[in-house]
Amino acid sequence: MSLEFYKQIFEDCLNDDGLVVMGSGLGIHNIILGFLKFYSDTDDLVLFLDCQSNESLQNSYLFYHERLLNFGIKYSNLPTMVNVETVSSSTKTNMYSKGGVYFGASSIFVLDYLTKRMPCNLVSGIIIQNAHRITDTSIEYLLIKLFRQNNKKGFIKAFTTEPSLLVDEIGKLQRTMKYLHLKKLFLWPRFHQHISLILDKHPPDLVELSIGMTNSMKRIEESLHLNTQRCISSLIAINKLPRLNGGNGGNDSDSFEQILKQQLKPMWSKLNLHSKQLVSSIKLLNQLKNNLLVYDCVTFYSLLLYIQASSDSLKDGSHTTSNTYVDEVQPWLESKEAQNLFSASQERVYRFKKLNSLKSPPKKLKTINNDSSGSSSCNLEKILTLEDNPKWNVLYQILQEIEEDKEKQGTILIFVKDEITVNQLSTYLDYGGYSFLLGKYEKLCSNQQYLDELRKKKEENINNNNNNNSNNNSGNNNNNNNNNNNNNNNNNNNNNVKSLPSNDNGGYSRYRRTKNFKDNRKQQIIETSKKKKGKSGTNDQNLFNMGIQLVDGHNKLNIPNPKFINQDGGVDNGDENNNNSNLNINDGLTIASMNEEINGLNEFYELLSPPYIVIHPISKSLTILDEIRPTFIIVYDPDISITRQIEVYKAENPGTPVRLYFMTYSDSSEEYQYISKLQREKSSFEKLIREKTNLIIDTEQEGKIQLVDNSKLELLDIKSTRNSRLGGLIKNFDSAQQNQQQQKKTIIIDSHEFKSSLPVVLHNNGYEIIPLRLEVGDFVLSPIHCIERKSVSDLIGSFNSGRLFTQIEAMNRIYKNPILLIEFDPNQPFYLVAPEELQKDYLSPFSLPSKLVFLTKTFPRLRVIWSRSYYCTTKIYDQIKEGYPEPDPSMVNVIPEVNDDQNYNFNAQDVLRTMPGVNDKNINLIMDNVDDLFHLSKLSLSEFSTIMNDSINNNKNATLLFNFFNNPLNQ
Repeated sequence: MSLEFYKQIFEDCLNDDGLVVMGSGLGIHNIILGFLKFYSDTDDLVLFLDCQSNESLQNSYLFYHERLLNFGIKYSNLPTMVNVETVSSSTKTNMYSKGGVYFGASSIFVLDYLTKRMPCNLVSGIIIQNAHRITDTSIEYLLIKLFRQNNKKGFIKAFTTEPSLLVDEIGKLQRTMKYLHLKKLFLWPRFHQHISLILDKHPPDLVELSIGMTNSMKRIEESLHLNTQRCISSLIAINKLPRLNGGNGGNDSDSFEQILKQQLKPMWSKLNLHSKQLVSSIKLLNQLKNNLLVYDCVTFYSLLLYIQASSDSLKDGSHTTSNTYVDEVQPWLESKEAQNLFSASQERVYRFKKLNSLKSPPKKLKTINNDSSGSSSCNLEKILTLEDNPKWNVLYQILQEIEEDKEKQGTILIFVKDEITVNQLSTYLDYGGYSFLLGKYEKLCSNQQYLDELRKKKEENINNNNNNNSNNNSGNNNNNNNNNNNNNNNNNNNNNVKSLPSNDNGGYSRYRRTKNFKDNRKQQIIETSKKKKGKSGTNDQNLFNMGIQLVDGHNKLNIPNPKFINQDGGVDNGDENNNNSNLNINDGLTIASMNEEINGLNEFYELLSPPYIVIHPISKSLTILDEIRPTFIIVYDPDISITRQIEVYKAENPGTPVRLYFMTYSDSSEEYQYISKLQREKSSFEKLIREKTNLIIDTEQEGKIQLVDNSKLELLDIKSTRNSRLGGLIKNFDSAQQNQQQQKKTIIIDSHEFKSSLPVVLHNNGYEIIPLRLEVGDFVLSPIHCIERKSVSDLIGSFNSGRLFTQIEAMNRIYKNPILLIEFDPNQPFYLVAPEELQKDYLSPFSLPSKLVFLTKTFPRLRVIWSRSYYCTTKIYDQIKEGYPEPDPSMVNVIPEVNDDQNYNFNAQDVLRTMPGVNDKNINLIMDNVDDLFHLSKLSLSEFSTIMNDSINNNKNATLLFNFFNNPLNQ
């Protein structure tokens, strides 16, 4: 931590527990890395949690693991990833007793707490990432609660970079601090005095480039804006909603979708089909606004055609495959603005020009969209326009400017939004804009021709169903003639299509890769502690599979000793033919042999000398600046986090020259979103500062204070305390304490159910949770009540696989009252069947209600319970348990725990398990006393009985195994 504000944050958090809220991109991972490094050098037991997802936890583990290796931490002291729940108790106890930093899911740690695998007094503390996501139903809250109940001295350090999510609800900050058991709040925005003084002292050489959109792009964005506004107005009018903030069709789509979701959440189950289609259209239109600025003209136009075809198939009921783009019929496609949208998108790809009347009219041309705009008339000629993305030309000009600046030469780093843009720019720099778009257009035409054939077959089927047999025969003949004419026209289509003059004048060739390189070289890439060797094919345009692209070009950048990387992973020197007169060769070596030796050393040590161009996605940019140390940085897609990462990098390296090119579309949704995110983060921090001054924190909120000192209770005569509520009578303290102990509720929960929030809610309502690996059911409420809990999606999958019948049959055989609990998601509508299906005259026998009826008829003792949420489930459990004894864990059928204290050969176990007489009880005994299979085959029956301890079974298993080895094959 070279910056002063990093050290100050670390010292503040080290001295006092608290929640650290830091601005995006300012390097909160450096603070977390400092704590991990600090506790990795000690024997303390520290847990690392991530409240976002398991994928985020795994990515964090790989990132911090690699960084700690770079810091020189011993391999034995590196963090450990705990991702196995079936490890035996003794193994985990020994693992935790050694100390160290452990990454893992909160559900695993909760199970280890409840089963006494993790000694609570040895845990030094918990580090929590993405702490803004914690709620009263999250499993992280249960873990922190159990930790504080059993450990009053451990620390809790929480971190987040999302201040806006802490102020989006009333009292959200106070509730979050309560769930985290923290009292102190540390706020570090970008406008903090210490951060501003350090980052503004050495700013990068900034060049802001405001790029104007083309007229076609402006028309498309205006059409999308009008369509969005129309859908919002219709949605408000139909459902009588209040005026939505951002309902004017603003460009900040993320915040507006959150507002729309909150407004429609209470009434989602009551919305009609048209309202749901409008909601789907609003989300799709906002997504198209972003795609307009990212995709090329051909890809965007093909996306519109795909949306139109999918919506038409959904409308006709012929859509059978699911897709992630269109899930509802899009009503906006029939509007006038939609026609303008399609026409403007088409003009970016091709346009039609009237032919001279003196020339002979050409044959009929095939168009991509089968509309009635007159594009198929005989006096029109299709001309390819293939409009370049405006940012492409600006990027090419920036590369030319860097080439002409001979004083500063170094690595060029281009930050883009995602890996799609990485592939797009790499192909553009390889072949130029026109060649790239022409290949896209040819692919679009081939796909559209296939879709046209399918559409014609569909129309023929419809005509065959509507007409009689005689009309069908004549109609088919006419259709065949028309198809033949169309096929002839399609064959001559390429001859009648002209293209505009290409803007590629050879300038792009200097950034193309050469392909006449050696094939015996390999390029190795290290990405998140994984080493990958790849030999990509000659047709692969992406050199680095993890989003890094190197661009070269025949040493036309006037750079001394450049190194080029081709698609095959070969490395080549750009000046092999250049004679260097300054070299003094005294050892009789030629320049070629010296170059070959140097290349061999570089290949052996995997060294690549700059300059080169790297295109990298923003999502994986935490370490790329320190790894390649660029001189020129181009921010192709504006982002707050990457801008601040560059500022931090320049402040950490004040002597390194850095020139930053910042590209944005002027007066576009891209610029609006960037500015709105800056303003939202600033206003969120201002709200947090004001709320911090008025924040009411309980002194006992941390849980470190002992609530009741039992040693001082003896000084009070509690047993004879008079209570005014009882008319001055003496309250019997012993009887009240006994009643309280009798009212303590116990529930046995399957260990797999801790991935849900129901155990957390049950624990909050006073239940004593006993986790076991249940063989039957998910929850045991009493000796006669067993519950199989299913969500709606899990219920459908269990019916389809037949697993539910097996589970209910097992419960019905063991328990007197088997229960099926169907628990709904609070964020989803409370029904199994859509209201539209209930209006039909009949229900299909394959529908979900029909299957439930069949299930209850098959098992008459089965009871089906519906629950709206976790809280409703808790109340239902209270009613079921009333008047019944508590369950006994010793009487419940559980899956035996696997003993893995010793290192057995799993392959040998698999072989032994296939033999008769070998089971889980005697397999370890056999492996402890037998060397190999040959030794096992030579044992006598008495030796088998002694080793397998089979005397209690009358040597049944020993006899089976002995006969397996000694009986002839024909018996």
